[in-house]
Amino acid sequence: MKLALSVLLAFVCAMVGGCAHLNGNIESPKVRVDSLRLLEPQGLNQRFLVGLRVINPNDRALSVKGLSYALALNGFNLLEGVSGKIPTLEPFSETLVEIEASTDLVGALRLLNNLTQPNAAENISYALTAKLSLQGWPTRLTVQETGLVPLKGYVNR
Repeated sequence: MKLALSVLLAFVCAMVGGCAHLNGNIESPKVRVDSLRLLEPQGLNQRFLVGLRVINPNDRALSVKGLSYALALNGFNLLEGVSGKIPTLEPFSETLVEIEASTDLVGALRLLNNLTQPNAAENISYALTAKLSLQGWPTRLTVQETGLVPLKGYVNR
């Protein structure tokens, strides 16, 4: 009985150690907006074709089942989109992915109102979130990019 318990304990320790090792070397891909094209509007909902450049910094291919994408400006949700047609991200590569995205009309109106205020900021903050669902392990990677876009010189105040 002690031998069986020792073997079982050794097996469990090996499995836990192996699972911890699987995710240890995966670095999240980088996602950049590459292009933005206006599509035919659908009622009040404006549609865009967003070109995303996905960079895989890993030494192994990432087989992607799907990707969801959201962009917020100055804290207001502006664009969201999803796609299940994402090619395999080859090791150490850049892949252009096109996703249809729709605007959040209320978020866009709030952003426009915010930008037209006399005390509006000199910069627009952005937050891009992309979630990649993968086949295998790990099952999901989340990429978040944030930053500022200066308005000085682009907007007359």
